Amino acid sequence: MQQEQREIVEAFYDGFQQKLIKDYLLGNPRIVAAIQFMQEHIRPNCASILDIGCGLGWSTYEFARFFSRATVLGVDISSGLAGMAAHLFSRPNLDYRKVDVTSESFSFDQPFDAITLIDVYEHIPISERVNFHQHLYRLLSDSGQLLIATPTPLHQQWLREHAPEGLQPVDEDVTLEDMQALAHALDGQLTVFKNISIWNTNDYFHALIERQPVYQVIEGHRPGRLTPKIWRLGRTLRRLPWRNNPIFELDTLKYFLKTFFSTK
Repeated sequence: MQQEQREIVEAFYDGFQQKLIKDYLLGNPRIVAAIQFMQEHIRPNCASILDIGCGLGWSTYEFARFFSRATVLGVDISSGLAGMAAHLFSRPNLDYRKVDVTSESFSFDQPFDAITLIDVYEHIPISERVNFHQHLYRLLSDSGQLLIATPTPLHQQWLREHAPEGLQPVDEDVTLEDMQALAHALDGQLTVFKNISIWNTNDYFHALIERQPVYQVIEGHRPGRLTPKIWRLGRTLRRLPWRNNPIFELDTLKYFLKTFFSTK
């Protein structure tokens, strides 16, 4: 990514905090579905997880809770978001860093058993994909898994035609063929690809790429329950300054009064 474009993207996500806090507080169904898909498919004996584009850090935190024996690292291009994530969430096996995944300096000392990208791959410029794939190749362990959640081209086209304000500085189409090409670049296999319907039919898809797919008896590994809304409310009230806290907005407060006893 060119320096000028990198600065534009970083500034955009630095100003994205309020939306992501609301997503966390209210339980954005797109994020909930992605976290649960990944919890279900990451292997129980996973020792390390890298959550790329972690944003506010919600998904990273849920992975650290569910895979308590794994070391979990969340990275984001925005220093503001990475800092807020570290302030909002803490666990012994959890860490956050500011990292640009398209940068030549994007590397770590050891590979990861699972790499997750929730609403990230579509924001990698097409011109940067080959470089990004090379980074992922080095970061993924020999038996590693790459898990992706991203909007479908149908959803991206709808945004372009009806709600262009919903698009981000880089917002590419991602197809089944792109996932197959990524699997090939990683010396892996595309073992899961499925469209899901969040707000409209077929608006998102989930994908899993594995270097060494496992064939075994299913042992009932299922996604854990996410942190309940009331806990998320308490954490946000305790750890975020009031000026950054959308819970004090009237519409958000009304929502919580209406759904106070929900466990989702």
